[in-house]
Amino acid sequence: MDVLEKLYSAGNRMHRILARRQRIEGARVLSIGNLTTGGTGKTPAVIYFSRLLRPEFPRQAVLSRGYGGKRQRDRFLVSDGQTLMMESTESGDEPYLLAANLPGVPVAVGSNRLRNAQRLKEQFGTELFLLDDGFQHYRLFRDADVVLIDATNPFGSGHLLPRGILREPPENLKRADCVILTKCDLLPSAELEELRERVQKLSDLSHIFLSRHAIRGLVRIPHDYFPGHKPDLQSTELLRHESVWALSAIGNSRAFEAMLQRAGAAQVRSLSFRDHHDFSERDVGMLLDQVKPYDIVVTTEKDYTRLRRHLDKLHKWRQFYYLKIEIEILDNEILLKEGIKAKLMA
Repeated sequence: MDVLEKLYSAGNRMHRILARRQRIEGARVLSIGNLTTGGTGKTPAVIYFSRLLRPEFPRQAVLSRGYGGKRQRDRFLVSDGQTLMMESTESGDEPYLLAANLPGVPVAVGSNRLRNAQRLKEQFGTELFLLDDGFQHYRLFRDADVVLIDATNPFGSGHLLPRGILREPPENLKRADCVILTKCDLLPSAELEELRERVQKLSDLSHIFLSRHAIRGLVRIPHDYFPGHKPDLQSTELLRHESVWALSAIGNSRAFEAMLQRAGAAQVRSLSFRDHHDFSERDVGMLLDQVKPYDIVVTTEKDYTRLRRHLDKLHKWRQFYYLKIEIEILDNEILLKEGIKAKLMA
């Protein structure tokens, strides 16, 4: 561990020790987070848990940091559950995506998630808060911590930030109440079992859950985007035996490209940018120069939220889609639900 890693680790540890966790009276908090920077699938997981727990907790809200958003300081609601009240440039792409996919669930952004929780409780009577990217957020008390680990790149090089992608050491998984390995279908079974055993030892949990990002279909761009809108899904059969451009700016672009290959694409050509990249006019010009109008281009739904403002130029692409995915638990989903419910109800 080099000097910068040691400083980062010490700062994180002191922050955790000194933080005074406060509970929101009359509400429960479920945190969904990870150990690394980006790429584990937190956004699909927040959507999954919101839907899973809706029968028991109908009055929900999402609390997000809003990474990359340029909102005005006095605004905090991305959605009141019915209407999108910010663009993705204001809120950040992930909160915007959550708001569009969770009708009836208010979504708030801001670094002071405790204050936003208090506002939401007062305004909507919220009884369950979903704390997006919350494992390293210590100010708000949580009733359960779910940690996601990308099976294709669980701990990066094993180094902490800024040298590696780890936010804290893997041994800190002992704070987790539940660990889910994501993208398990992209890993050979022997490697997956080895990783599962390693994570089980690190976390001291009796069970480690497996999941995959299940493809639900392709959505042709452009399309309407608001809470509750159900897009017209097209089969991924249209990719079969075709050459496809994979356009993404996410934490693990290789996993996205692998999904397109598994969907049947004969060749996947990469158009990848760094995570949360803010697509500029120059980027769009470069893309239009590189990709022909009738080539097949597939992006992620998260990237679509940022590309929407350039659709007046990108309409030249006649076969432009985003991939609709949902997280799918591969084993013991009932155990997962009942375990999380028990923690929240305790």
